Amino acid sequence: MENRTSSPVVSDDYVTFGRSHGKTSFPGCLIAGIPTFLGANVVPPKREELEAHGVKAAVLGMPWEGTATLRPGASYGPRAIRMASEAYVSYHGEYQVDLFEALNFVDCGDVSVVPGNAARTFERAERCISEIVKAGAFPIVFGGDDSCPIPVTAALSKLIDGPMGYIQIDAHMDTAENVEGETLNHACPVSRTAELPNVDPSNVVVVGLNSPLNPKSERDYARKAGIQLITVSDIDDWGVNKTIERIRDIAWKGTKGVVLHTDLDVLDQAYAPGVSVPEVGGLTSRELLKLVRGLVALGIDAYVITECAPVYDLGNNAARVATRLALDTLGIRANPSGLGHV
Repeated sequence: MENRTSSPVVSDDYVTFGRSHGKTSFPGCLIAGIPTFLGANVVPPKREELEAHGVKAAVLGMPWEGTATLRPGASYGPRAIRMASEAYVSYHGEYQVDLFEALNFVDCGDVSVVPGNAARTFERAERCISEIVKAGAFPIVFGGDDSCPIPVTAALSKLIDGPMGYIQIDAHMDTAENVEGETLNHACPVSRTAELPNVDPSNVVVVGLNSPLNPKSERDYARKAGIQLITVSDIDDWGVNKTIERIRDIAWKGTKGVVLHTDLDVLDQAYAPGVSVPEVGGLTSRELLKLVRGLVALGIDAYVITECAPVYDLGNNAARVATRLALDTLGIRANPSGLGHV
């Protein structure tokens, strides 16, 4: 088997995973090659193989949307994000680091979903994520609907040695105890995480709330449990930097690890129409990038990005935002002292 952690396979005649940079630092064609994320080589989510290749960061797709209650299509999110990444190369110009060289970054493919069966799908996802983390690699998971963080936090809670914090950037609370008896619904990732044995709900925060579609029952659950809520209006009043400080004081207070999740519907629909539950009046893409960069710089243990539904987005805008969120996250991990600009 070829060494997939060195430079991507290139030839004068063809490109497989990754792209030829030729004699210059820029490829002749950005869309050449198989559309893995960023053209990264493929290593399956198996601990021994990831360790053998020295992988420090990996993406994993989770094309699951078994509980959608509005617009379907998020199962195509992982594929759309990979295709959107074709606009970039492995060198991150703002953080001035090559992600392949610094992180031995790879694409672990997709969780094999069981249609109509969330429990079995999540068991598979949890095993994949656990293998990545046990190998010493940082996972970025592309959903899928908003239930996809459930197996991620379940996996990390068993691997973090101590209390765990959780941040969900979302227009909606997602604190339902269940939906018509279904506890693995896309409206339940925050409540399922808050119930984990090493998670104190006071270390859980939902950021960017901005919707009439936030039921009283979910608000009541959040208040009863002690889950912290930050609205878009709060961000308007505080500014992004102050918001990051508030989140730090919640999610990192006494914890040994933190999982971050971004639901792309936190963005104003004008910036990302390709989501399952769009909202107006949300964050701008610049605000979201600044927010995520600040949180990643504080140190997170896994990142989940959900609700990219490209069928509603001719410009693939939501997938492009997801790509930038992932690239900037990797850039910070590869070069923590980077300035975030040229």
